[in-house]
Formats: sequence, structure tokens, C-alpha cells
Amino acid sequence: MDMNNHIKKYCGAALFICAASAVTLNSCTENVDESALYTFTGEMMIDHFENNPETFSSYYTVLGMVHQSKRSPSTMKDLLDARGNYTCFAPTNEAIDLYLDSLLEIGEVESKNLDELPDSVAEDIVFNSIIENGDDEAYQTTSFAHDVPLNLTNMNGRYITPSYGLDENNNTILYINKDSRVIDADIEVENGYIHAVDHVLSPSKDNIGELVMSLEDVKQFGEMLSLTGWDKKISKYRDLEWEDEHYDILGTKYTCRYNSGYSGRIPDKRNYGYTVFAEPDTLLERLGITDIPSLKEYVRANNNFDDETNLGHQTSWGDDYESPYNWLNQFVAYHILPEKLSAKKAGGLVTFANEYGVRLNERRNESDKFKVTVNVWDYWETVGVQRRSLKITGGNMNGSLQRRINRKSVYNMTNYQENTSSITIPGILILEEGAVEAKNGFFYPIDDILLWTKDIPTKVLNERMRYDITSLFPEMLTNEIKQNRVDSWFFPHDYFDNVYEITDATEFEYMPNTGWESWDGGWSDYQGDEFNIRGPVDFTMKLPPVPYTGTYELRFGVWISNRRGMAQIYLGKNPRNLPALGVPIDLRESGVGRDLTGWTEESKIKATVADSTALYENQKTMRNLGFMKGPKYIQLNDNKTQRDGYGSVRKIIFTGTLEAGETYWIRFKSVLDDNSLEFFYDYIELVPKAVYAGEYNEDIW
Repeated sequence: MDMNNHIKKYCGAALFICAASAVTLNSCTENVDESALYTFTGEMMIDHFENNPETFSSYYTVLGMVHQSKRSPSTMKDLLDARGNYTCFAPTNEAIDLYLDSLLEIGEVESKNLDELPDSVAEDIVFNSIIENGDDEAYQTTSFAHDVPLNLTNMNGRYITPSYGLDENNNTILYINKDSRVIDADIEVENGYIHAVDHVLSPSKDNIGELVMSLEDVKQFGEMLSLTGWDKKISKYRDLEWEDEHYDILGTKYTCRYNSGYSGRIPDKRNYGYTVFAEPDTLLERLGITDIPSLKEYVRANNNFDDETNLGHQTSWGDDYESPYNWLNQFVAYHILPEKLSAKKAGGLVTFANEYGVRLNERRNESDKFKVTVNVWDYWETVGVQRRSLKITGGNMNGSLQRRINRKSVYNMTNYQENTSSITIPGILILEEGAVEAKNGFFYPIDDILLWTKDIPTKVLNERMRYDITSLFPEMLTNEIKQNRVDSWFFPHDYFDNVYEITDATEFEYMPNTGWESWDGGWSDYQGDEFNIRGPVDFTMKLPPVPYTGTYELRFGVWISNRRGMAQIYLGKNPRNLPALGVPIDLRESGVGRDLTGWTEESKIKATVADSTALYENQKTMRNLGFMKGPKYIQLNDNKTQRDGYGSVRKIIFTGTLEAGETYWIRFKSVLDDNSLEFFYDYIELVPKAVYAGEYNEDIW
């Protein structure tokens, strides 16, 4: 099939505008064993394994048994004999022997004979050990930071985390995933780096439901998962049907048909993922909760389940636990997110990027990485039919870097730092040190009970909610595409569940900021990434929920430019029949960007007017034209903010009533014939009337 015709079916569904460095361990000495450092030999990776049978003969054999994919005739030997950039945590002969001993003990293999290994065992050994670095250099140990996962996952989609310790002579030891010691580091070959390890990398094979129910300190929550059936609902891992349908383009390079200067990678997988928060048994016991009846009593006294998000359904307080309107089912559902979020990744629980006071700190090394001066946050929709959200805030709180669920604070309008004396709701601390990764998700213990109380929609979420577009697509997070800077990305049309419909000709490109690591330049998009949509654009996607029924503004962030396009926008509940919102919006600069938006430079206003009246008059002028300045919260690359750039604006696309619990869809349809123009989308804002037209003027952040 012709590639261009074939890709029509696939490229779609993502949106709009739109390493860790070495760590110094105070407890470690400088006595690093330099004999473990190899020099460049001119070999390919597979050559090194073949040329060193005393160390890698078992691994070399297993590589020849594993195919690159189900449909590929090529083995992993062929892959590691090819040009490219790979990081390999290669197990030694002794490591593989120990691993097979452990599998023999539990009956997972019947023999240690390598020729008799089940395919699944061979694949685990190989795929867990290799990272494909794409166009970037493979990882050397100088890029490792203590207890910080590497940016890219291995070929099994699992995170690899280096950490450091000391041996009996006080020399620094490097471990991978806590258990595998690096015994020979930085073996340089033509196509990457090899790090020999003394244990096979073998992460848990449990899905997230199985993992949580196996943990000793969350037995009560494990029982809740089982009773409600959520353990089975969050067991999905690989979308094999999707992979089978698209096998011939997975991971390949694609060049945009409408502008040959743009190209990117097509994802090679479409996995499902989940994030589960749970109260430890010790916490529940302190609250007097020791079983389901005592939990029911506590929840009934504190919940707010029968609010507007339940769409008129009454909560059942019986034992029909698998009903989505049962009290226990709703309680458990509010603990689960439908994406796999790492606390320590850029595209994780929260994203530290170019927010004011974050980008100003250049973070050249790990010790400076999170010396941030403002909080950052993301909003996430939980599972369940009720369409409820929670907010996760990250920042320096209580003297340490923390992430908290449903925190509410007052912020200083001069520097946007948290006013510690005005924290109205401290939020629930995510206990990151207790995090555990399953094959399809992460588990995090929390330090307080998580409930959908009246304060959540009316206080915590009753604010300007700014969503980076990537956070509206669980697939972006679960499949490690957000902030994955090895390439730009194009997507098959059926990749995103939250996209209802898209025309064959519409092409989506996701562009992470490739200049991110050096902080010497790059884009000023929210969270440092953007989506560009080209061609005869026409697509429909789901909007995030609102916390309560009321009047809202819906805005999206954009950089006005001659490369932008013009589109008609539609919004409503029925994705098959959406009403149009006014006239088409024109985001082309055409040399008159200031006239189009009403933007005026604030320094010039202040030079002529002694007070702030003119500033608010300029804001009013812009709002009358349907625009607002970009937020001061987002830092530009020249120590200015989006508020200082006339091309950076927020377009108000809707003002009206939105109902809690309902699902709204938005459609964008190009009205121009020039298919080379971009529909540029970075973030959206859902803003309640209490914020944009309340007692006080909306802040500039």
C-alpha cells in the first residue's frame, strides 16, 4: 500500500499549540573504580557481545532468539548490528544463570537450557535491557542522576532508574532499578553504550490491580479494588489489536504531506496505563477504619457523591459494589487516573517546565533541578462515570519538594509565590518514596483519605483551570510521548480515545522542545511543547469536565503568526451535531497582529499613565475583540513572559453555561484552502465566572 495513502488512516489525534545530569552524593567518596570504564573499540554492540563470550555468551544467544516484533523476521542481533543509538544494560553469563535459577524455583521454566527458554522469558530478558535512543546519543553514566528515571523507557515500556550506594571500601556503586549492580560501565561501541550488570533487569509483571492487592500495607484498599471490580477494569496493558492493524508503520518515520519540511516518528505502541493512589492501612486504622462497614460510616459522613456530577443518580449505600453509583465504587474510582504517571518525569504527576520562577533557574545540575520559586500543577480526570477531577500541585512546600492532591492556596500577585499563611486546604501528600511501578501503571501511597467533598468543586477547582493539551490525551502520558524529545511525533487517527472524529486528510504533529536540556533557547509554549495540525483540518475531541454547573469561559492559547490558519469552531454535547460558535477565528498575523488582538505593550502604557487604569482599559479592549494577553506564568526564553509578547494571546472561544457531569465536544474545521497553514494549539483554559467576572479582577498569571 502506498505510504501516503496508508498514513491518511493513521495520522491524527493529538492537539493544539502548541537529563538528568550527574548527581553529587554527599555520603559518597570520590573513589570510583576507573577499571570499570571502557574505551571506544570500533565494534558494533552485537560484535562486542560475540567477541566477549566469557562475559556475554548467554546474552548473545538469547538476543538471537528474540524477534524485534511479532511480525518481524529480524532478531535483536540484527537490531544491535545496525546503525543507531542504543543503551544496553547487558546481563552477564552469571546474571542470566542466577535469573534462570529463580525462574526454575517458581516453575516458570522447566530447564536452564537456553535453547528451551519460553519466548516470553527470552523477550523479558532482552526487551527489559535495551533502550532505543533514536537520534539522541545513548546514555552514559555521566548522565545518570541518583534515583531519577532515565527519560526514555526500555523496549518493554518500563522506566529504568539509576541509584548510587557504597561498597565495603567506601567506593561508589551504581545500581539499576535497585537490584542490578553495574560492574562494567560505559562500554562504547559504534551504535551506543553497554553497561554490564550482575542481575537481569526484571521489573514486576503484575498489572496495577494485581500489584496493589499484593502489597502488605494497603490490604484494605486492595479488598476495595476486588469488591468493586476495578482491579479487572485497570488490568489492560497492550492494545494488541491496534498493533496488529498498524504493524507496518509502527515506529517508522513519516514526512508531512502538506509541508515536506516537517517529519516525525509514528508511535510503536499503544499501551494502556493507570495511576492509583491509596491510603495505607495504618492511616485508615488511625481514622477508625478497619473494615468495609467502618469505611462506609466514615465516607457517608464526609462525601459529596450526590452532587451535580452524578447527573441525578442517587448514590447506593448497599453492597452492590460493582455499580458505578455505589458508594464504594465511587470512592475507589476517585483514586484512579486513566494514565500512567511517574512522579519523577517531566510528563508525570506534574510537569516542571518553563513556568515563571522555574525556567529562570537554569537547572544545570541535579542539585539545582527543583529549586523552583513557584508551584506548578496539573488537573486530571479520574475514572468512573461521574467525570470528576483532581488537582495535583508540585513545588517546594513545607521545606521540601512535594506533590499534593487538591491543595488550595492564596498566591502573591507580585511574584506568584504561595502565601504560606493563607493555605486554605493543605492537600494530601503523595508519598513518593513508597511508589511502585507495575507493568501498566504506578501506585502511590497518600497521607490522608481522598474524598470527593464539597470543597473540591467549590474551592479547589473553582479557579482558572489551565490544561496543557497533552494532559487531555492519556495515551501521551502512558506511552512516554509527552516531553519525549528524541523526535517529533505523528499519530494514527485512531490513537487517541478522546478524539471522536477526524478526517483522513488531517495531520497531527506533536513537537516537544528539542532545546530543552540546555536551556539555551527553545519555545515558550506552556510546558514546553506544542501540537500543530495541518492539511484541510477537521477534527472533534472531548473537553475536560467542569467541577460544577455554571457560566464559564473557554479559552485557548496561541501564538499569532503568518503560518497560522483560520477555523470555524463548534461546541456541544452531541459530537455528531455540534452548533457553530460565532464566526471563524483567524489566527494569521498578516502584519497586523496588534490590530487583530488589541495588544499594547505594557511598558509603553505605564510610561504615559501613572496608575493602572490604562492597563485594565487595554485588557478590556482586547476582551472586546475576544482576546487576552498571554499569562505571566509562562516564561519566554529571554527572561520575559508570554505577557510581554504580542503574538502570545489567549483566544476566548466560548462564554456560557456548562453543566457538571456532562460531556462536551469541540470541533475545529478549517475554512481556508491553503493546506500548508498550521492550526496551532498549546493549552486551553476553563474559567468560571467567579474568576473572570468576580469581585476582583482576574490575575495576570
